[in-house]
Amino acid sequence: MKNEATNILTVDNLKLHYSSAKGFFSKKEIVKAVDDISFNLLEGETLGIVGESGSGKSSICRLVLNLISKSSGKITWFDKDLDTFNKKQMKEFRRKVQIIFQDPYGSLDPRMTIGSIIKEPLDIFNKKFLKKEKEKIITELMNDVGLSNELFNRYPHELSGGQCQRVGIARAIINKPSVLICDEPVSALDLSIQAQILDLLKNLKNKYSLTLVFVSHDLSVIKSICDNVIVLRSGKIVENREVNDLFRNPENEYTKKLISSVPSPIPLKR
Repeated sequence: MKNEATNILTVDNLKLHYSSAKGFFSKKEIVKAVDDISFNLLEGETLGIVGESGSGKSSICRLVLNLISKSSGKITWFDKDLDTFNKKQMKEFRRKVQIIFQDPYGSLDPRMTIGSIIKEPLDIFNKKFLKKEKEKIITELMNDVGLSNELFNRYPHELSGGQCQRVGIARAIINKPSVLICDEPVSALDLSIQAQILDLLKNLKNKYSLTLVFVSHDLSVIKSICDNVIVLRSGKIVENREVNDLFRNPENEYTKKLISSVPSPIPLKR
């Protein structure tokens, strides 16, 4: 990653704390889901966020997307404090920063056709296009993500998990966002399909000049696609390193244990 790359996202001292009780009569405890973390996302990079279940990965995604409220800290997108966004700026932010979800079936409306699902964001953010123009955009994009145009009028239940995830990717990039947040996008897929989706994301990143945040519990997946990686444990960052450097010389004992359990990285096309 070049030193002169621009900061797209800056997170400063971000916290998400809440109270929780294990039983009805139990004393409430403070859960530190995200505990005073800071990091930068550089334009053009793929930043990995890795950790075990409950480490705070998904909470960070929802915080930086303004889907849940933080306890404290500062989130800066495109050199502007997220808390200061007005309604117009928030709508533009929603266009520029998109998310791909973990569950390829659960993230798609079963009542809508594939063409309608992909078209929906276009209807929201680009109402200027005529119907035929939208259909052309959709069919070209379906080709880009490896979907046959014959699936245009099909429904999600008629597709495989890998095909549904390609639909989710197409929906996320149809308005040409700057950033894709990928929240465990391959964990529900077979290994062979995982490799295909990772390869697709890498190709789309180059074609559409995307910046990626890639969340996973699997370091082999992170090594296959990411430039830099944040290792989380119990809501805290234990390492924030260039990915190859992390694998060559892990500093934290928790990271060493994660790496020792990693099989060979998923191969990508070169």
